[in-house]
Order: sequence, then structure tokens, then C-alpha cells
Amino acid sequence: MGSRGSYVAAVTCVATALQAIDMVVRGECVNAFCATRPPGHHAGKELRPMNAVSNGFCLLNGAACAALYATMSQAEGGCGLKRVCVIDFDVHHGNGTQDILCSTYDPRFLYISIHAGGSHINGYESEGGDEHEFRLGSKQPKGIFPGRCGDSSPHAGVLNIPLGQKVTPHAVGNALVSKVSPAVRKFCPELIILSAGFDAHKNDPLGMGGLQAEDFGSVTEIACQMAGKCCSGRVVSILEGGYGVPCCRPPKDLFLPPPHPNFKVLDLGDSLPSTMDDDIDGNLVQALDKCHSEGFLECVQEHVGALSRCNVRKFSKSSN
Repeated sequence: MGSRGSYVAAVTCVATALQAIDMVVRGECVNAFCATRPPGHHAGKELRPMNAVSNGFCLLNGAACAALYATMSQAEGGCGLKRVCVIDFDVHHGNGTQDILCSTYDPRFLYISIHAGGSHINGYESEGGDEHEFRLGSKQPKGIFPGRCGDSSPHAGVLNIPLGQKVTPHAVGNALVSKVSPAVRKFCPELIILSAGFDAHKNDPLGMGGLQAEDFGSVTEIACQMAGKCCSGRVVSILEGGYGVPCCRPPKDLFLPPPHPNFKVLDLGDSLPSTMDDDIDGNLVQALDKCHSEGFLECVQEHVGALSRCNVRKFSKSSN
């Protein structure tokens, strides 16, 4: 589902990503976070890239557009970089990003994805063609979206790291140390782009992760350390998934004036009338109740906090 507002939001996401690239490459800041939606890493050259059953929630691919812009020649209006690495830690494989940047080997790009999945897990198949439906909070299908495209790495420009049915902190840490860091060091990018998905959190309604908010801060710091060694710390982070937001309205029998100390909700502003109740599936309500203690917002806070702590110019040996 979408509207004209969805398209405007998607275009704004891409524009924000390009502006962040400009600011980081020009030295106005060391790193930047694009707090934009809808996400984009399932959007490819055409609809349903790499035989996916849908585009997820994605319309335009901000991370891929940012990488293309960063490597476009200055004569064509780009930044003229030679090598850009995209590290995707969303719980799903970024099939759209791989499709756009790495359908064939391109020495400008290294795409790395840490995600749920693996060759031992059933594929994600549509039982009714275009009638396939997937809803947050519903019973999970046997496979993992977007399918088997992230089970292997087709060439040297792609490093897919499937971590099984559920992503755990230990598996992510091991992948970063033993696989991601050596690959980044060998590629030596001039810029790192993060496809920052937070749906591997333990309270996310998708139920495919076991990470805590602080784990995302650790992942971010490790990525920034990689960038500090090869590209003067230059990192652009673009928001992807993450749906654990406590957005349900308080019960009608709760007459205490806001803010209620035991009920944390997301302020949706004036766009949602006060007389309108959220019509949310009961299973999803139960899943989102867990996010009152910790969820998507805390994950983003940890991520941005780590970027802020690493927002110090560091010069690599090659730049001295």
C-alpha cells in the first residue's frame, strides 16, 4: 500500500542520503545518520529483484543511490570516489542493493550483508502468486524474506553472511571479527555506507533476532573503527528496517494525565486524530507491548550515540 505521500517520502530519503554523502566527502562532518523512511534495500533495478516475492516496504534504494553518486565522476556531478563499501546489518538480506550494485562484479563496490537465513532454511515462496500476504505480528512463513538470494556470495564484490533462523549477538560479533573486518581491510574503501536495520532486536515483532539495543551500538563502533583505518572515519548510515515501536494508544480506562509514567508511546503529532483508535491485530499488540521496555527507538539511540562518539577525524596511513 502507498500514496503520493509515500513517493515523496521515498524521494526525500534518496535526497537526504545524497546530501549526507556530500557533507561527509567534503569534510563537513565525519559521519552522518539519515533518519528516513520508507526503507530501501529491497528495491532493485526492477520490481522484485533477485526473484523476491515483493519489494518489502521499499520503494527507492537510498543506500544504492548513495553509493552510485559517491563513485560517479565529478565531471558527471558525483564525488569521484573509487571504492565504496556497503555494510547491511538489517535482519533481511538487501537483495535490491546487491541487484543494483553487484549483479555483476564491479570493482567500485563491496556489498556486505549480515542477515537471517541460510541454505538449510526453506525458501520464501508465494503460495498464491501475487496474492501472497505477510503482516507484522502474524505467524511467520517457513522461509525468510526475501528468499535464497542471500545464502551465497556470487563473486568477489559480495559477501553475504547468513546467520540462521535467528540472529544472535555472538553470531554477529563473530561475523564482524572473522569475516567483515578482513574483507573491508582488503577492499580498503574510501567511504562506508551502513544499511542500518534494527529488526534483529529481541523485541522486534518480526521475531528473527536476539540483539539488545546496546549491541547495535557495538556494531556501529566496530564499523566506525573499520572506517577509521581506511577512509578517515567516513561513514554514512541510512535507516532500513526496525518495527518495534510502542505506538498503541493507552487503554480507554487510563484517565491519568499524560505522560503516564508506566506507558511509553510514540508521539505521532497532529496527523492522527485524538478520537481515532489504532486498529491493530492482537498478536501485534502483544509483540509491541515488549517494546515499552526497549525497542526500535532505543536501538536508534544507541546507533546514533556510537556515531557521535566516533565523530572524530582520523587519518589513515594512505591519507598522510
